[in-house]
Amino acid sequence: MSDREWIVPAIMLTCGLALVAILFTPSIAGLATNLVIMPAWMLAATVVGAVYGFVRMALAGVRSPTAEMIRFVREERSRLLPIVLIVGLAGANMTAFLWVKPLLNYLVPFTADPMLARADALLFFGHDPWRVLGWLDVAGAEFVYHKLWTIMMILTLIVVAQAPASPEKSAVMTSYFVLWSLAGPLIHIALPAAGPLFYERMGFGERFAGVTPGAETRVMADYLWAVYSSGEFGAGSGISAMPSLHVTTAAWIAIAIHVFAKGWFWPVASFSVLLFLLSMGLGWHYAWDGIVGAGAALVSYRVLLDIYRRRSAGVRAPAIA
Repeated sequence: MSDREWIVPAIMLTCGLALVAILFTPSIAGLATNLVIMPAWMLAATVVGAVYGFVRMALAGVRSPTAEMIRFVREERSRLLPIVLIVGLAGANMTAFLWVKPLLNYLVPFTADPMLARADALLFFGHDPWRVLGWLDVAGAEFVYHKLWTIMMILTLIVVAQAPASPEKSAVMTSYFVLWSLAGPLIHIALPAAGPLFYERMGFGERFAGVTPGAETRVMADYLWAVYSSGEFGAGSGISAMPSLHVTTAAWIAIAIHVFAKGWFWPVASFSVLLFLLSMGLGWHYAWDGIVGAGAALVSYRVLLDIYRRRSAGVRAPAIA
């Protein structure tokens, strides 16, 4: 089995997502604002990758990690290329997703918030989750929820990129693109929800009026609302609670680490659980947004793993015979 098994679907999913945005966005000019995502993503990946490589070499006892990193970039491009490919494809896919996300707001009205709020209260024995978890909204919470999440996603992509081709690698990587390209948009269409932070602004009532987000969350929420209410498209805009792609990808990260770096699984799983709790404590999401997203991550990986294992066994069968 080769990496082509996941690269081709990843490119097709990314191109398909971008094509949907190009065909249905009212003004192509609205897509231009999100073009800043790709260079910002690649810059972040370069920094994260450099720090990751430096730390690994330092821990391995390399005398001059900086010199070794320079040598690696110059002389071992065949090992660097898969990392650049995976991170680059993921960045292109995220750009395409951020084209489609505000388009969904334009095409699909929000209707699922009251139902999800009631379902959350049932799950939490009559309480809204933010009332139970609001204490998590402390200094640094927004950093963990947004920036550390991005760092962990990039680190995981780098770890997976270094693994040899296998059914497991193909399943992990294809599921990443399936989650962003298909699961996220389709689940949003089925259950279009804005989230607790926007509940009152959407006209659903004052149930979440007591949510008091931190400064970073408030600024981001106000920006998203300003773009949404104007009917325009902005960089990183689009409101969507169901599913929580923060939690969805956090679950994907845990799955990937369990497969390729099992010794780090429990710390990473703890991070994923914390992100799930923060998604509610900060007011962005209902509990069911994360539950559905994590379920989608697990199901997509297991289904794809079965497909790739069957395909791999089919390829090997003639040689065995």
